[in-house]
Amino acid sequence: MFTELTFTVLKYAFLILLWLFVCLIARSLYRDVASFSPRKSRSRRRKDRQARRKAEAPTPAAQPMRVPATGSLPAQRATAPSAPTPTPAGGAQPTLLVIIDGPLAGTSIPLGDDVITLGRAASNSVVLDDEFVSSHHARVYHDASGPWAIEDLRSTNGTVVNQQRIDSPTILAPRVPVRIGATTFELR
Repeated sequence: MFTELTFTVLKYAFLILLWLFVCLIARSLYRDVASFSPRKSRSRRRKDRQARRKAEAPTPAAQPMRVPATGSLPAQRATAPSAPTPTPAGGAQPTLLVIIDGPLAGTSIPLGDDVITLGRAASNSVVLDDEFVSSHHARVYHDASGPWAIEDLRSTNGTVVNQQRIDSPTILAPRVPVRIGATTFELR
């Protein structure tokens, strides 16, 4: 009924399908693991650098812009200020904490006199639903000398400022990326 040639073709076709199936499973598992990694891929970091350079390039007249906020944050809408307050050093004082990557990307929180806490617990100002984030992970506050500072609250996985893990309160300049778990934010 079956010739030897037909049987051989069917056998090799089955082996090819089996290897294709194994490769697809391996690819799927790799993507799942990569999506939970707190460290971004090299290509993603390159794209972020290019986007940051493009955003820092001078633009014509800056118009106030409404930024939608998502998640369980107290401020549901924030308006970007048209004229930032100057600092003694000659730079602009940041007025927003903007989440640039992660589940809450695009969210902005106005900076006031209050301390902004970040973590998994519902009592934080910014609630990050991420297994790599501690319940009370870090806080951003106005330093006594004037600028904004960030402090890691003895979290398990740490807080990374400008690609360096911090272990003491650190002055936070505008446009410096801060990574907590899978979330990256900066002051603007």
